[in-house]
This record gives sequence, C-alpha cells and structure tokens, in this order.
Amino acid sequence: MARHFGLERRPGLELVLTSGVDEGIRLVCDCFVRRGEKVVLVDPGYPMYRFYATLAGAEIVSVECHRDLSFPAQPLRAEAAGCRLVIVGNPHNPTGAPAPAGFVASLAADFPGAIVLADEAYAEFAGDSSVAALGRLPNLIVARTFSKAYGLAGLRAGVLLGDRAALQWVARMRSPYAVNSIALLALTAALEDEAWMARYVAEVRAARGEVEAALRALGVPTYPSAANFLVARFGDRAPAVREALQSRGVLVRDRSDHPLLRGTLRIGVGTREQVGPFLAALGPALAETTRAGGQGNAAPGAAGEESR
Repeated sequence: MARHFGLERRPGLELVLTSGVDEGIRLVCDCFVRRGEKVVLVDPGYPMYRFYATLAGAEIVSVECHRDLSFPAQPLRAEAAGCRLVIVGNPHNPTGAPAPAGFVASLAADFPGAIVLADEAYAEFAGDSSVAALGRLPNLIVARTFSKAYGLAGLRAGVLLGDRAALQWVARMRSPYAVNSIALLALTAALEDEAWMARYVAEVRAARGEVEAALRALGVPTYPSAANFLVARFGDRAPAVREALQSRGVLVRDRSDHPLLRGTLRIGVGTREQVGPFLAALGPALAETTRAGGQGNAAPGAAGEESR
C-alpha cells in the first residue's frame, strides 16, 4: 500500500488500513472531535459522515449543495472557520460533483486548526486526488476505498493516508484485527494489477458518457458527475420510472429523500456491457410512465440552472 501511494519516499507520512472507508470516518471522528465541537458537512451527503460525527457528540454544520447540484466550495470555506473537522467527499456522494481542482488542499492550508478529511472513494474515476499535498499539510487526511474501482466491495478494505503525527493516534484506536486476512490477500492482488483497474475505469467513463447521452436524447436532464454514477431528474414520475425499470430487471435508486434531489434517480454505471440492460429498458420504461401519468414536472434546480 505504501508503494502504491508513493509513501515509501515520503518519510513523514503514514497509513492506517481500515475496514472500509466507514471505519476510517469513524476513527477520525472519535480521535479528533470532542463533544460540542463543530463538524462541517455538505448536504445532501454520504449519511455515515453525519452518523459518526453525531456519535462523537459534534455540533453538525450543514452546507447545502448549489441548486444545480454543483459543489458548494465557497459556502463550505465560509463555514470552516472555527470548526474542528471538515469532511469533503471528492467527488461528492450522492451527486458525483467534483470539488474544484486544488480546493481540498487550499482548505487545509487556510484552516490549519481544523482536520480536513478528504473522502476519495471515487477518485480513480475522477482522476484527481489530494494525496500529493499530504506532505505539506499535517491537518489533511485522505481516505481511500477499494470497493469501487478495484471491485472489492463487501471485503471491507480501506485506508487513511496522512501525517504520521496525526495518524499515530488513529492507529491506537483501531482494532488490530480490523481488516480480515481474505481482504488483505485480495487487496494485495488488486494493487498488483493496475492494468485491470485502468481498463475498468476507462470503461466506466465511456459507459457514463453513453448513459448521459441516452438520457439527454430522451429529454431527461442529468448532472455533471466524476464518479461511477449519474443523477438524472425525472420529476414527478421518478418513482414510476424506478418501478418500470425494476420490472425489467434494472435497479436504480430514488433519491427524492432530500429536497434538492426530489424527482431524481441515481444510476450506477459499470462497463458498457453492464449498462446495456439499462439502456435497453430506459425507452420502454419512460414510454410506460408517460402513458400512465403524463410527462411529469422537473423540480427546481434542473441541470443547467445557474447555482445560487
């Protein structure tokens, strides 16, 4: 792992293997956040950020995504002053929106009293990472998972990367048996086959473009994504579209649980072959829901609308 991330040539850095990124998030919250201290999160966001910060007794400060679901860089920066921990998903989950280039490093540099945790679960698909900035930013911690681009979902293999002085405290809190031996064997094999990962990432990027083009051709707005999924806005008929796709053997996720995401579906993207069933089912599913209930209305903030 150290060779993979180039840490062998950077003696001031360290890594801690974790049982998936979730354990890494929990360890950072438990290690650095005291009751009543502020933790800044982007909303909507990965729910485990809020869950573990709440368990640590934090005061949660939420920063909403822009109405066009783009990353709220300036509002996030404005809330970072005086906080203990900022968690930045890059690309963001559940929107897929990337943070501006260099934003995470600049945030850590501007607020040295805060821990900045960069969750880079989808970094391979985005082609962007803050790992290179670690040596000069002792308050920056980068979390990576091997569930996505490396195909090890379910084996629970993740890692925290950062300054040795910071991660030594995290390591003391971690169970020595957090990552099981089967996961370690699979992880070693995966890291030794970078060519496979590169081919898979290229396939996902190509498939993402095909899915986006197909949705737009059918009049369905989508949002820019640097991850292995797309958010598409179907308006009032989103639940019906989800059910129509499910009846054809395709599962997508209704994300209408948040006001900014009302009327949207999140579509996972694999290889071009894997998205074939979705593309084949999409037209008939839309036709079925149109016959049943009309076109539906896109909610405010549809793709292309300026951020506010």
